[in-house]
Amino acid sequence: MIRRVGFVTMLVAALLISACGRQVTPSRGGIGGLSPGFMSVKFRVASGFNFQSNSYVVVFNTSNQSSTGTVTPVAEAANNNYAGYSFAIVVGGQNGSVGAQAYYYYRPCNTSQPPVLYPINTVPQQLIFTPNSNGQGTEFTVVFDRAIANFSLVGSTATPSASPTGSASPSSSPSPTAAPSVVASGGCVVPVTQYWTYNFFTVAGYPTQFISAGSLTILDSLGQQGPTDATYQSTVLDTTTAFDQTFLTMVGTHPQTSDAITGGEIVNNP
Repeated sequence: MIRRVGFVTMLVAALLISACGRQVTPSRGGIGGLSPGFMSVKFRVASGFNFQSNSYVVVFNTSNQSSTGTVTPVAEAANNNYAGYSFAIVVGGQNGSVGAQAYYYYRPCNTSQPPVLYPINTVPQQLIFTPNSNGQGTEFTVVFDRAIANFSLVGSTATPSASPTGSASPSSSPSPTAAPSVVASGGCVVPVTQYWTYNFFTVAGYPTQFISAGSLTILDSLGQQGPTDATYQSTVLDTTTAFDQTFLTMVGTHPQTSDAITGGEIVNNP
């Protein structure tokens, strides 16, 4: 059931809504203490993370054109040339050091070519990683400035090489901006819209492999078929609104491991 995937190298309501194995809860009031323009993501697993050999990835599609007809990034990404892969937060590490790194998917104009991941340089205030946010070892939280999803490589000589840290430092590479679209030198314009979709992945390997031309083994996802799922559809996140959404992994074929994904939570302050 394991699939090797190249270059993968993401309002207050009165009712509790539950469908298709996913659960969306009403906002518990407020927006989680987030600053305007920030989003937080909680990633939850069965009984514990395996940072010795695995990494954990939230992939967002930031270019959906509307709240309907959206594309969700799926585990079987090689089959659709990574449709919906726009922006990722990767958590993992080596030698006992675990941290988070943001990545941008550079997409060539030749649509037959898969995208390439480029690390996004951030300052500590833009990407905040909390490794054991529930005190039980089964959840981590990443808070990030949504502006980093608008990262641009225009005129840059940046190369895909970096390793994640708990608090990345700025460098001579282009810094994140709030530009209305994302484009890379030699690539095509990829609009960044208000409507985002997402998926969570557990993968075998270290974060540095996300920027290699090799392949990683996807071990689990939010979708019903886990590592080989090609049909998962996340809820649509309207980033212009305040929300607190909790969701569960869809019931289906998932690994019997401590780091099998159980769900997560995404909170947004517009």
